[in-house]
Amino acid sequence: MVKKPEPAPPVEPSDNILEALFRRDEDSELEGILQRVNRDYLYWDKLKHLKPPTGLTAEELWGLTKLSRSLNRRQTPIVDIHGHHFWYSLTDELQRALMVIDQEAGGRIGASVPGITRDVQRTFLVNRLMEEAIASSQIEGAATTRRDAKEMLRTGRPPRTRGERMILNNFRTITRIKELRDQELTPNLLLELQSSLTEGTLDDPDEIGRFREDRDKDVVVSDGLTGEVAHVPPAASEIPAQLEALCRFSNEETEQFIHPVLKAVLLHFWLAYLHPFCDGNGRTARALFYLHAVRKGYWLFEYVSISRAILERRAQYDRAFLYTELDDADVTYFVTFHLQAVEGALRDFWVYVERKAEEDRRLAQQVSHDGELNHRQRAVLSRALKDSAVKFTIASHRASHNIAYGTARADLIGLADRGYLSQRRQGKTFVFYPASDLRDRVAGGD
Repeated sequence: MVKKPEPAPPVEPSDNILEALFRRDEDSELEGILQRVNRDYLYWDKLKHLKPPTGLTAEELWGLTKLSRSLNRRQTPIVDIHGHHFWYSLTDELQRALMVIDQEAGGRIGASVPGITRDVQRTFLVNRLMEEAIASSQIEGAATTRRDAKEMLRTGRPPRTRGERMILNNFRTITRIKELRDQELTPNLLLELQSSLTEGTLDDPDEIGRFREDRDKDVVVSDGLTGEVAHVPPAASEIPAQLEALCRFSNEETEQFIHPVLKAVLLHFWLAYLHPFCDGNGRTARALFYLHAVRKGYWLFEYVSISRAILERRAQYDRAFLYTELDDADVTYFVTFHLQAVEGALRDFWVYVERKAEEDRRLAQQVSHDGELNHRQRAVLSRALKDSAVKFTIASHRASHNIAYGTARADLIGLADRGYLSQRRQGKTFVFYPASDLRDRVAGGD
């Protein structure tokens, strides 16, 4: 947890601020500063270090910033402990980020990822699920290395530590999200998610699978080193009504359109702010973000680890929560950070896709230029490189190329002898499968 930022100075409306607001379109210096402040959505602790535009003090620039943000104010159903609604400003940066996310995720949604083989997709999906499970747990303090965690998940060995158990729980829960996407969000479904994520990881097993109650005293978010309280959640008595409102917000369309990814971010914030569980709130909030995004058709989000992007910017993540609570319930700080994290994760994904697509093209070229193979054998290998689950028989190969039995048998036996295919007998028939190390063999020319 980062140190709590200093409070911003009170905004005092003045003729100077109003005059600056009206001239911003004609004042390039003023407009440039306001665009930067709202693009990065700076809070007072950063804004005060900027050189203010001519004729304004730093405090007046802050007042002008607050006024400009309020012009695009959108209220949310999320209510703070003082009864005030959280709100966001629909800035140019938010609209740009949402457009990019639609182009990179929504615009390319389908049954597969173009440009890479199904094998690479399957491998990448499992790897991203692992990364998400590990990072989401590490955000909550799981102490283990990525290598040890992946070794556990890949081999199926039992977890040795509480941190590894957290990661295993996260992995299993995220894997299930695809199954849950057709269900409406309910308080019981949130309980199910929290139970799945926290089983075997809490000091008090009684806190698993139930909401916070009045008997749970002093449930606050505080700095583990200094003890400074960073967040006091709403009273336990408010949880049932707020959860019903949260679920309605997720399941129903509002009169005012809210972009699905923006709504997923707001749901993440809402659950984390409400803190309805004694523990596991952060993990459940991030799972809820994924669930809502996948429910709304953002299938590609299965391939990106948002928690990895958050973990790499952990201080910014914590600070976004703090800014929101400090600055009059302005949740734009959290939304801006989260959308930029999503955008970065998607960008990393497409870099990976291009790299793997190039590897596939290079392997296909090596196969096509292998003079020791005939064109039929090259066709078999090309297909095998695209899908390791494919199987070949002498009869199927013979039918595909309209060749004699002996020629078909020689083709497949020849590939098996060179280690490209593995051969098994099923009844009276020989079945040929791609070798487990086919890609390495082709790449190495073995």
